[in-house]
Amino acid sequence: MMLKFFSAFLWIIVSSVTLSAQEKVYAINEDKSDVNVLLTPDRMGLSIQKPFQHKTTLSFPEGYQLDILPDTKSPIVVLSMRIQNVSQRPLRLDPATFTITDEEGKTYPGWAPAQAADRILAGASGGSLGSKTLRGISLGRVGSNRSEEDVREDILRYGLPVMTLPPGSVKEGLIFFEGPAKKKFTVKVSLGDLWSRPLLFSTEKKK
Repeated sequence: MMLKFFSAFLWIIVSSVTLSAQEKVYAINEDKSDVNVLLTPDRMGLSIQKPFQHKTTLSFPEGYQLDILPDTKSPIVVLSMRIQNVSQRPLRLDPATFTITDEEGKTYPGWAPAQAADRILAGASGGSLGSKTLRGISLGRVGSNRSEEDVREDILRYGLPVMTLPPGSVKEGLIFFEGPAKKKFTVKVSLGDLWSRPLLFSTEKKK
């Protein structure tokens, strides 16, 4: 009887725990012959170079970047992007046009920072859109209570918006996607006109 009670109690606890804001993903470089696509030294990202257009690095965010994200039930994929315009013309950037595709061929949209804030906050622990304080544990800020306004401002500040990069300029920030509702997955990241081939990331580190 006690065992059944304990099992039921444990199930309630486990089912009420929110997903972390971001499953850790690792970059995969399948075509090692392509000199324009290289793994970063820490193997967490991919550096791509489109000659005479841009140099871009896509990777799993650093700890300080993840600090802005609260625990959330909304499945998301967050990546850090650094892009340098090496052309002589302005470069248009719209992260909301990026997509990811999982192993089953399902495609998930990219989110503008404002949309990402809405979706993340809607699934945040202990909070909903309209509440004043998020009472869940924020990654990197254990025990801190931040208002939804604080979290939203951080996401808008660190997220990459629609923009035009002048020649020679560099921009870095977070890009957001709706993600698969499971802990282990591999996704192909498509960057629209920036890069013609998908870039692979997986929750399982490849040797």
